[in-house]
Amino acid sequence: MSVPGSLKHFLLAFKLLVLAAIIYWLWRNFPEEHWQVLTSQKKDWSFLAQGLVVTLTAILVSFWRWMLLARAVGVAMSLPEAIRLGFIGNLLNQVSIGSVGGDLFKAIEAARRSQGKRTEVVASVLVDRAIGLLGLLLITATILQTSKLHNGILDTIRWGSTILAAIGVIGLLAVATLGRKLPTKQLLRLPWIGHHARRFVDACMVFQGRYRLLMEVVLSSVVVHTLLTLSCVLVSHALYDQTPSVRDHFTAIPPAIAAATLPITPGGLGLQEAAIDGLFKQIGELPEGYSPLVMAIFFRGLLLATTLIGAIYYLTGAGRQPKPADPTV
Repeated sequence: MSVPGSLKHFLLAFKLLVLAAIIYWLWRNFPEEHWQVLTSQKKDWSFLAQGLVVTLTAILVSFWRWMLLARAVGVAMSLPEAIRLGFIGNLLNQVSIGSVGGDLFKAIEAARRSQGKRTEVVASVLVDRAIGLLGLLLITATILQTSKLHNGILDTIRWGSTILAAIGVIGLLAVATLGRKLPTKQLLRLPWIGHHARRFVDACMVFQGRYRLLMEVVLSSVVVHTLLTLSCVLVSHALYDQTPSVRDHFTAIPPAIAAATLPITPGGLGLQEAAIDGLFKQIGELPEGYSPLVMAIFFRGLLLATTLIGAIYYLTGAGRQPKPADPTV
């Protein structure tokens, strides 16, 4: 069902308003002394370079994961082509402010090269995004369930991520084991989301009887977000002499990235930085002069740098596969 033009304009205006409000809030609540500490301390730019390499590696692994899903639904796709389309999709996800994001563009471009497989391509993109979120939930649940930190916000995230991760894993295993035997038609009875829920479950049928594929994509998602969190660790060490522990980073970063997946601002801009800042402050006393917000801003810079690398890769035509000939001609 198409979205009326007036509603599209309202959603766009709402996203821009939320983005402006978040940026204003971050600016108003940023202590000036943190900038002074940042400018006075000697930086280790080698750590920042390592962070860029780790971030780029994480992004490439996510493209490999999508390639596995695309191939599983019968789409002939090489790894260079998956990287090419993944990069431009990643770029558009970072800058898109309307309702059409990078994932949709990536699906359309891949579908153009897959005669008779357009529905399957779209399904692969939907499942890929969901598997990515499941990886975040698994990391968050594991870290917080083994943590001794307790407060209202962290406990809510702990049990919320655990329940959602369990539902995701059990659901995928049920699909892999039972497949089309599941009563998916009952989902249509759900108010508001019934049609979308049925469509998504049908997309997940790609895992029917494919336990190896299921394990590969879930583990690769965990690897992606582990690498992104380690990139934040490297950024912290690049900017500050004293930093929170690696475990503290794993407590704050994955749930913050999960919050940034909400389609509220383009690429989670502002939302991710605010979430990282807020969650670090829930962990406990931070090293003197350390600012999780500054770290988050520099991490955003690494993400943007990877999109520029991807734009060059895309524009040079690297990895481009020739479009298949129209069989009707």
